[in-house]
Amino acid sequence: MSEDKTLCKLKNTNLLVIVDKIRDATEQASKGEDGVPLPDTKESITELINNMRKYLIKDISISVEAEKTVLFQIQSTCHTFTKSLIKSLSELMEQLQEEFSNSEDISETLNKLPIKPQDVLFKRVFGCGQQCPFCKVPCEAGGKEHEQHHAAVHRPQGLGRCRIVDTEKLVETLCTTDVHSERKFSNTDTKQEWHPYKKYTDYYPDWLIPPDRTIEASDYWKFVLVQYNDRFAQEYKAKPADVPEAWRRITKEQALKGLKDAFNIK
Repeated sequence: MSEDKTLCKLKNTNLLVIVDKIRDATEQASKGEDGVPLPDTKESITELINNMRKYLIKDISISVEAEKTVLFQIQSTCHTFTKSLIKSLSELMEQLQEEFSNSEDISETLNKLPIKPQDVLFKRVFGCGQQCPFCKVPCEAGGKEHEQHHAAVHRPQGLGRCRIVDTEKLVETLCTTDVHSERKFSNTDTKQEWHPYKKYTDYYPDWLIPPDRTIEASDYWKFVLVQYNDRFAQEYKAKPADVPEAWRRITKEQALKGLKDAFNIK
């Protein structure tokens, strides 16, 4: 019985995480870049669905074809559709919670899964082999069937061997910050010409690098760079990065918490 209750609790916990992410994505997607709600027209649904695909890219893989199929079937206006989506999501959550409450053997649950957990874990760890062009964090999309590469947490670029040309110091900034700034980069791909980070897709269209969901998300790698700054510099034949003083105050506990939060580990 204890195992069944633990399994039920685990299912409900994961369900709430998924539902909250979809709700948050729906709320964000229902607004334009200026923060104003999208017009209540049928045409606005295209922008809504496209925004949702963008906000959920790290958690749910939605193909362009699937998006087109959904849009073809929708006949309502944007606001009506959004309300129906939220209502259906709540009803589905209640239905699943009721199913979870029924005692079920763990082995039976695993056998019902369409794919084996160990296969998913292997693909998540192994990824597709591609690395972020700036910090070299591996893509976490898994396998090869995805349109864009992405990772939950990026790192200070110095950990990916990036250095400042004039000083030879390792770069301490995160690409998730730089791609939304006025900073520029140069490398062999740009033929050493300076190019705006915010236009990184000109050279790396297959990568999606959104801003960190929280400032604490990257605390783990900030902590790593602070602790091993000199060793990384020695290994990469560079000079240590100029890390911000705030990073030096990040504790080991805070670093681990940031990592767990980023991957929804309780």
